[in-house]
Amino acid sequence: MPKLTIEIDLPEGQLPPDSRDVLRLTNPNWLASWWHTNDVKEHYIGDGEYTELTNDECLQVLNLAEKYHDCNVGICWDSLNEWQRQVIAERKEDA
Repeated sequence: MPKLTIEIDLPEGQLPPDSRDVLRLTNPNWLASWWHTNDVKEHYIGDGEYTELTNDECLQVLNLAEKYHDCNVGICWDSLNEWQRQVIAERKEDA
């Protein structure tokens, strides 16, 4: 089996990727779907007014989507909308 060395500069505080994740990324038999906090931040959920989320709230949305995703639906705009609504509702409750 051929070996490959990859060198990347990680931002301060970011942990290196797990070796299993690297193997999945390099294996053509795996499919990865990537979402970024900017996807959440820039997506209007259409509830009458735009509510801007902080970077931490966007990360919270992505973490909830990953933790509770339904394999029949996956992570899509509709599921992200629901998690955005929940994060916004929690913010209003805490205020």
